[in-house]
Amino acid sequence: MKLNISIFLISLILFTGCGDDEDSLSNDIDFFSNHAGSVWVTGNLLYWLRINNDSSDEYNDGKCVNFPAADGIYNGWEEGSQFNQTIIRNEANFVSWQLVCIEGSCNTGTFSYSVNAAGNKLTYNNTYGEDYVYTKVNDTFPGTDCKN
Repeated sequence: MKLNISIFLISLILFTGCGDDEDSLSNDIDFFSNHAGSVWVTGNLLYWLRINNDSSDEYNDGKCVNFPAADGIYNGWEEGSQFNQTIIRNEANFVSWQLVCIEGSCNTGTFSYSVNAAGNKLTYNNTYGEDYVYTKVNDTFPGTDCKN
């Protein structure tokens, strides 16, 4: 009986103590804390992106909008647009989220940011066909009043 209990306890410890190494790494550092303070711009200088600890700021044509990096309901680019955001994956060099348009002019779909191994290119993708490549720059981010 003692042998069975010992085998059971050892098995329990082994099976519950071992986890997926990839999961533990992805939970240690998330995309936003890994890239906080970085500024990115598209090649045509139309779109700017600044990564913060808990959000990102997007700047285009004199308008700056802050998008929090958490699940919740947020305002979009256009006045009166609102969406529900759910983070799907949040890793050191990749983050994706699901957006569901609630009101106004916004898109529903899956969106992602990924940074290349060199750390100098960021790719934005979404399920409705927009893809942008940003380059990391040392320039000052042009937006000063980024509202959510």
